[in-house]
Amino acid sequence: MNYSLLATYVLSIVLFLGTPGPVTVLVVSASIKDGFWAGVKTVMGTSTASLILIAVSFAIIQGVFSVSEVALSWLTLVGSLYLLYFAIGILRDKANIQQTISENAGKVTRRHFRDGFLIGISNPKDILFFIAFFPMFLGVYPNNVGVSMLVLVMVWVALDYSILSCYSFIFSKINNNRTVNVISKASGSILLLVALYAIYTMGRAILA
Repeated sequence: MNYSLLATYVLSIVLFLGTPGPVTVLVVSASIKDGFWAGVKTVMGTSTASLILIAVSFAIIQGVFSVSEVALSWLTLVGSLYLLYFAIGILRDKANIQQTISENAGKVTRRHFRDGFLIGISNPKDILFFIAFFPMFLGVYPNNVGVSMLVLVMVWVALDYSILSCYSFIFSKINNNRTVNVISKASGSILLLVALYAIYTMGRAILA
């Protein structure tokens, strides 16, 4: 097991899930409107959607990997560039959590699992993110892509549930723009460093 790569993966997920976005907003909105357990049910819906998107992404990644490891390296480089673009977007944006929650209030119904699933599955950017993100960490279990994928999925599910549930509780209590923006900027800054390191590493591997 490549523990340093696994640690980088865990850090990246924590930062990605911790950055306020459509899923986080929906979870927080449900918690504010109907209580903490409504937020947990919403997380269950978004996580189910994520697993479907991850399965689609892995099918695409395995198809590329079966063609050539060089092709996978190029896909990973593209993923690193996407992660860089994502991080820059986080740093440039300024969150207004109250306004965002107000704008999304209509998406919260009593069917919280369904709400979470629909918001998760209906975002085509998530498929692109998963395709771009996971190839960077397929070396977490060297020489065995299947085991690496299993480890990545298990870690994702565990962190997805725990982090979004915590944010459901925390943001429903804090609901403060300054706090949200501090978290967002810090997450974006570290994701930017991760992306730059990945671009440097994959660039060297391709040119070697």
